[in-house]
Amino acid sequence: MSCLKQRGYVPPRDGVVLTTDDSRLFDLAARLWSEGDPGPSVLEFRLDVLPGGAPPAEIEREVAWQHAERAYRVTIPGHLDVVIDLAAARVGGTVSSGLLDAEPALAGRCALEAPAAVLLSRRGWQVLHAGAVTGPRGAAVIRGRAGSGKSTLVGAAFAAGLGVLADESLLVARDDARDLSAAVRDLTLRPDAAALLGLAPRTLFAFTGREAKRRLDLFADSRPPRRRASLAAPLLLGARDATPAALVPLSEDEFLSAFRQGAIPEERTAGNPDVVARSWARTGGFRLDGARDLPGAVALLASLVR
Repeated sequence: MSCLKQRGYVPPRDGVVLTTDDSRLFDLAARLWSEGDPGPSVLEFRLDVLPGGAPPAEIEREVAWQHAERAYRVTIPGHLDVVIDLAAARVGGTVSSGLLDAEPALAGRCALEAPAAVLLSRRGWQVLHAGAVTGPRGAAVIRGRAGSGKSTLVGAAFAAGLGVLADESLLVARDDARDLSAAVRDLTLRPDAAALLGLAPRTLFAFTGREAKRRLDLFADSRPPRRRASLAAPLLLGARDATPAALVPLSEDEFLSAFRQGAIPEERTAGNPDVVARSWARTGGFRLDGARDLPGAVALLASLVR
């Protein structure tokens, strides 16, 4: 007979209570959030672990999300079924023992990290379409259109020794636009980009945007302090082929115009990214031209965060 236990966690500016019958889920949660008193207003997680063998290879192809007005659902047939109740700030469902053993990062991402990001973006955080790399001085945020090269640039920065906060989605505190947190701390690359950067031997299978990719296993060494940073500088990707790479300071109006070019609909599901844009525009931002010059672009990123 299973024995349910509870633990509290303190993601930045919020609280989580996890109830489960399996210590492996507590171990995964501790990689995401510090343990502690979560306070009175919490995100509630109730996850049960069911028997099950190892999933097949490339099981990530089977991950499916369903979005409805009051709830989201993420499923992996035979291995995971999790419902996110938006109004109640509650997550509930099941995970297979085989998935936890064979694919702990995938289990953690689908059962804990991504559901928490969905709920956090409806509370104290604004979700933003951007990547971010980190160093001792904070984070350089990289924003641009889908396909503009954000992930490749973040991958090149990682290969050069910078930290990664995000490659596609980032959380920005609603009351302090300099306070940044990981949504889903991830780095996925096309196979050719991973090989170009010398990262192919260090990657796992990934499937995003209906395309097979390669994933850097950032979850293996995940710790709560690596999931938060203060803003060092916001960068908006400009002309990719205008090499050598260069940082161009932008006026407030120029920054706001370029910022909008990176917009995606999901940013407005539960917030207004224009608030972040105006705050960053006032403090000063840059356009990064020549991102195809990866060594030069990475050197500029390093100069901002080291």
